[in-house]
Amino acid sequence: MSGGRIRSIRFKDGYTVDSLTNAVSGFGTHADPRSYNRYLPRNLDQFHIAAAYDGSGMMAKVIDIPALDMVREWRNWQADAKQIKALEAEERRLGLREKVRMAETYRGLGGGALVIITAGEHSSELKPEQIAKGGIVAIHVVTRWQITGVDYIDEIADPNYGKPKYWRMGNSQANIHPSRVICFRGDPLPPIIPVSVDERFWGRSRVQRVLDAVQNVDTAQGSFASLITKVRNVIIGIPGLMDLVSDADGEAALQRRLSAMILGESMYNAMLRDAGDGTPGAGETIDHRQVNWSGIPEVMMAFATFLSAVSDIPATRLMGKSPDGQNATGDSDTANWNRMVKAKQELELQPCMDQLDPLLMASAGVSTTEDAEVWADWAPLDTPTEKDDADTFNVTMDAVTKLQATGTIPDEAFAKGVQNLMTERGWIPGLEGALADIPETERYGLNPSDDGTDPSALQPSEGGDQTSAGGGNPTPARRATNDAAAGFFVDAAPRPLYVQRKLLNASALIAWAKDNGFKSTLAADDLHVTVLYSKTAVDPMRMGESWSGDDNGNIRVKPGGPRAIERFGENAVVLLFASWELESRHRSMVDAGGSHDFDEYHPHVTISFDVPADFDLAELKPYAGALEFGPELFEPLNLDWKRSITET
Repeated sequence: MSGGRIRSIRFKDGYTVDSLTNAVSGFGTHADPRSYNRYLPRNLDQFHIAAAYDGSGMMAKVIDIPALDMVREWRNWQADAKQIKALEAEERRLGLREKVRMAETYRGLGGGALVIITAGEHSSELKPEQIAKGGIVAIHVVTRWQITGVDYIDEIADPNYGKPKYWRMGNSQANIHPSRVICFRGDPLPPIIPVSVDERFWGRSRVQRVLDAVQNVDTAQGSFASLITKVRNVIIGIPGLMDLVSDADGEAALQRRLSAMILGESMYNAMLRDAGDGTPGAGETIDHRQVNWSGIPEVMMAFATFLSAVSDIPATRLMGKSPDGQNATGDSDTANWNRMVKAKQELELQPCMDQLDPLLMASAGVSTTEDAEVWADWAPLDTPTEKDDADTFNVTMDAVTKLQATGTIPDEAFAKGVQNLMTERGWIPGLEGALADIPETERYGLNPSDDGTDPSALQPSEGGDQTSAGGGNPTPARRATNDAAAGFFVDAAPRPLYVQRKLLNASALIAWAKDNGFKSTLAADDLHVTVLYSKTAVDPMRMGESWSGDDNGNIRVKPGGPRAIERFGENAVVLLFASWELESRHRSMVDAGGSHDFDEYHPHVTISFDVPADFDLAELKPYAGALEFGPELFEPLNLDWKRSITET
């Protein structure tokens, strides 16, 4: 800035101020208009706060949005199912969620409190052990102007310094112990200027901080609305107007003339006017003027953007507007706002809930010990889509499958953990009730019932040999795999790869197919499930080994579960089934470089290629028995594989 310099000014009281000045522009000197700016204290009473909240829709949103979003997804209790049910029922009985939202609204307006009502003397301290089941009669929400602190503690060594010894409601003289009042206080006031002890305790109203910005938005909105009535002005010039209205008859004639003009324009879309006697300028003149709105929306949005900045609420949330910027989706605004709400939950709301929760648990009949703690976490603020839920499920089950394969957790404990996971996440509706009807010896897999599979068909023979996959005794997995891939892993050079698992109990599936009208099926040796069909050349050694399987490398899909009979590709009829072991293994191979020609991988066993088109598959009840698969077999990909398929 031309002519600028730094100067220091020393005042009489000894303070020195360094500032930038400019003698040409007057910047930083006594000629600078800003030198007369002053920030003056402004304390709003409850009447002004209520008027601003009720009178301005934008002010109401600034106060209501944080309060609503802090309880929007509420909390997730961490306890056993019976305790969670009791706690959630007690919250509903007391209307806790809505009352916390109301208390947070009062916090924004200047402060509020939850008052806990129980049987007995309210002036005495309330402890959890004093509350019987259902002992909390009610929880009421009050503003700071409805409750009064009595005898604020000014002893700095006291843990309750700055808090009242008792509370009183309205004009009542009855004392309420502080343990029964949970205060939702506003932003703290800095101890710079003197204020009353009550003002100091409750803090600052959010209304006071955003008032100017809200008024600017409302003023801009109101001014623009008033312009709409003047969007189109009609100016009518009448010769000798002053002489015409000088008497009553002339004024009446003028009114009749204007009425006729308006009627003609409204009914016939035609304007009638007196063209005069031909003398220039002697007739009536009519001019139309259109208001120019250019720049007005931008100015209004500038005020709204400033309000968004002052209130810390993104414009996408405050005004419901689409995000600005090229390729903007609003995700970053949403993420930032969710982080802000999460911080408010932890810093402002959680201390209030920490005071309330022990009392709530006692009233719900829930106790907590060192061995069985009970607590609540704030639920995530993002509501996941169906795809997000599916992705989360896939990733979680992949991790569960790998964890199970390590064998580090006993089967019973692992089954309990997975069942609790499914129940808490709500991934299988009705699972908890269904499991409750099953005896524990079966529920956790300690003594599973017989599924109809002949165990002798799946056990190794005394000689340790294995016949075909159609029902003979399997050979050890390591030997079977090595025999199948003897020439394939000589140099482990990248090449197209095919990985399958043979169906060991193929005879059971073939018997089902014949019973259901299939004229022919693939041979027992050909029944299998494909794990990978990669046309992309890959190093087979990079595929690693499967995390699943028993000591022989076999895996078992339990009876039941999702099953379907569908047509695939070139008239293939297949049995579709769900298997997280196979799906997670397939994903790991694709992640390691393998390819897949379809959008999704569906585990299936091809039953037949020779099924008439008019054969009604919808009438079939899919095979529901167990599916026993042998170890993974790595083979070079044969694109002409169908020539080797025969049906019996």
